[in-house]
Formats: sequence, structure tokens, C-alpha cells
Amino acid sequence: MIDAIETLMRKLPAPHGKNAGVAAGIGLVFGGIGLAVYFRNIIDLILPVGIFLALAVVLGDYGVLAGAVIAAVYGYYRVIVAQEVAAENAIHQSSGV
Repeated sequence: MIDAIETLMRKLPAPHGKNAGVAAGIGLVFGGIGLAVYFRNIIDLILPVGIFLALAVVLGDYGVLAGAVIAAVYGYYRVIVAQEVAAENAIHQSSGV
């Protein structure tokens, strides 16, 4: 499941100039809606909110806390993956591949 999410993140447009810590904070406080506004991408709304709804159904009241933590981790990981992809692209461009 994590590999599928990472593959999806690698295909999304890169959030240039975004900070991983800020993304985690926004995800924790505002959830998927805040991440969608921060990253300006509808997928960043759908994925964390979908996970939140599934956890809310399964875990009840604890699902709200779990959903906030998942959104924070998603926001942080989204920026880290985008930075890795940008670094890989820079290496490929500089090597002429």
C-alpha cells in the first residue's frame, strides 16, 4: 500500500518551494483540505480525506486523531518524495541521460 502511494506521489506535480515541516503542520491542523490548498492539487484533498473517512468508520472517535496524524505524515512525505524526484531529475539532466 505504501509503495502504491509513493508511486502516485511521484506522478503528481512537484510542489516547488514547499517545506516538509509546514506541510506536516498544515496536515495535522487542517487535514486534507489544508494540504489541497497548500499544494494546489485536488489529489492532495482526496487521498488524506479518504483515509480519514475509512479510519473514522473503523475506529470511531479515535479515527479523527488517526486521520490528523495520517494527513500530517502524508504532507511531510509528499514534500520529501517531490524533493527526491527533483534531485533524481537534476542528476539525469546533468549526466546527459
